[in-house]
Amino acid sequence: MKHSLCVLWKDSTKNDNLASYVHNKGNAKLGDSLVNFIYSVAKSLVSKKPTGMKVSDSILTEAYKGSLWYKRKTLELTGKKNRIADAIEALILYFWIQEERSLESLIDPLVAELEPDRLHHPKEEHYSAVLSFRSLLDSLYQSYIE
Repeated sequence: MKHSLCVLWKDSTKNDNLASYVHNKGNAKLGDSLVNFIYSVAKSLVSKKPTGMKVSDSILTEAYKGSLWYKRKTLELTGKKNRIADAIEALILYFWIQEERSLESLIDPLVAELEPDRLHHPKEEHYSAVLSFRSLLDSLYQSYIE
């Protein structure tokens, strides 16, 4: 099924189309499902028990504001948290749809940064999730500039 999605969304010029791609509501909706899935898998692996999680807009917004995308002004996102979070969800989807990243390579940075001891306390999990998504965003940034 991934290959049929690629035909629908494959961009011919990555640099010119990234901004419009991340602001597309349809991409944000599908990206939301992808982000929730990869985080749920990562948290399940770290905690060693299955879980399903919804990633909050504040986690994605804080991760973006600490990421290289923001610091180097490569992708300037402004507005309310939900708009920034939607764009980040679409950005993560972009790398998967473009076949630049596998699901495993999206999950691995999250697993590496999530701390099992912090997953039992909402505030501590929030902090750990922000760090894990910042790590993922930074790894996507490195792929993008190469």
